[in-house]
Amino acid sequence: MDMLFESEKQKEATERLLASVRVRTINSEIDAYLNEMLGYAKEIDSILEKNSLGARYLDRVSMIDKVDSVYLDEDLTNIDFRLKEEIEDLLKRINTRIRLVKTNDALVKEIEESYNVDGSDLDNDLAEANLNI
Repeated sequence: MDMLFESEKQKEATERLLASVRVRTINSEIDAYLNEMLGYAKEIDSILEKNSLGARYLDRVSMIDKVDSVYLDEDLTNIDFRLKEEIEDLLKRINTRIRLVKTNDALVKEIEESYNVDGSDLDNDLAEANLNI
């Protein structure tokens, strides 16, 4: 038995409660990354529309579960180098956030499975947990 807890039940309740808080924090981070990605995609599409090249990236980014990376389309490889550099920079930012979302999503699943967060009764865990709040 751990010295911090009076019982195994108290220890498990505390772990589940802390895991639930961690999952919520990670989900908030994921939401922030998704919002940033959508903003970058809108910015790319705005650049493309201003140059009569047709918007297309917002649709791709909005389907993140089917995408591992977003790349510069072939028809954009010969555009003005300044536009191309700006778009490529935004694509790098999008791809970084895609990786962060996927990594954090895997972490959430691992935490939920390890601590049975989905199957827990938070009110009961809060009453049982050893937290000084």
